[in-house]
Amino acid sequence: MYYIEGSEMSSYDKHRIYKIRVGDTLESVAHKLGIDARELRRYHNIYCPIPDLIEADFKSHLELLILAPVNSVNAEKKSIEDGTAKVVLKNDYTLPFLLRGLDKKYKVHYTSEVGDQVDTITTEVNVKWLAVDKNKFQLFEINKASNIYINAEKPDTMMDELGAKTAEILYPLKIVVDGTGKWVDIYNYNEIVTRWEDTKREILDYYEGEVTHAYIEHTEYALESSGTLLASLSSDYFLRAFFNGIHVGYTANFSFENKISFPLEKNEESLFAVEQKVAPYLEASGLIKVEQKGTYIDSSFDESFGFEPWEGNYSATYFLDSDTYCIENMNLECSIDYHEPIKIAITIDSLPDKIETES
Repeated sequence: MYYIEGSEMSSYDKHRIYKIRVGDTLESVAHKLGIDARELRRYHNIYCPIPDLIEADFKSHLELLILAPVNSVNAEKKSIEDGTAKVVLKNDYTLPFLLRGLDKKYKVHYTSEVGDQVDTITTEVNVKWLAVDKNKFQLFEINKASNIYINAEKPDTMMDELGAKTAEILYPLKIVVDGTGKWVDIYNYNEIVTRWEDTKREILDYYEGEVTHAYIEHTEYALESSGTLLASLSSDYFLRAFFNGIHVGYTANFSFENKISFPLEKNEESLFAVEQKVAPYLEASGLIKVEQKGTYIDSSFDESFGFEPWEGNYSATYFLDSDTYCIENMNLECSIDYHEPIKIAITIDSLPDKIETES
């Protein structure tokens, strides 16, 4: 189903181009043209076919390099020099989705507050790009580390252990993501079902009692079909926060009004009206900033009976790499003031490829 589409665009005749010669590198061409190498790569990657994306350097098959219009080159050079480099969107103001080749590890921290009860979960998640199809649906592999910490401690109760054990069957999880960066489907349902049969035998060999059977029953209900598994995983905070669909078309002023659904409560969606915007200039760190801020929409209250609508807030901030438009870090917080206030906070931070340890 998934494959690298070799001819999805024929746009080289629509742009200024540079013919790559033997011995050319990204840095040498940038120096020759007097253009910053990162900007040269970024502009090309926005408009080129997916197989021609530039990563560290030119691919061996690449013959043509797409260049920015002449009148934008000098402005781009000046913006780099004075620290006001503009964020590059497509011609239709779409924030590009260029995650081909992504293989990145993140530290993820969740905080859940229900009334006075506060719980935290910390773990690590690896996101790996696998493929793309001709309709621009992309395939990603998600892996979660086994070292999950609940309230800063490793799981030490039978319920915690069972929860962690049953969750392991999901990974590696392969998901389908649309062209806006939004998670839309599960790809490897049959693999997960096969893993569950082995895990269930291990659980029954080691655990017993009503709690064990309740976990097994709950898991098997979720695995009844690919649809029930998708519904069950719709409350996965990482998948919903990371693959949020921010790579959409914005307006000329880099913002628009939007409605966002988020599972503040498990298996129940909460709707928020937000302003979604991209900062027009790169942050001092060189990252692209995307924000979503707004308030809860209570569709259940009836003003005629004197009920007041529930109130709540939604705030998410994404910082993206300016070359790849990949998430470097983000934070999301949403809340609703029911009879008992509910609040969820999520932070996702990229980890270095290699962590040096003291000997």
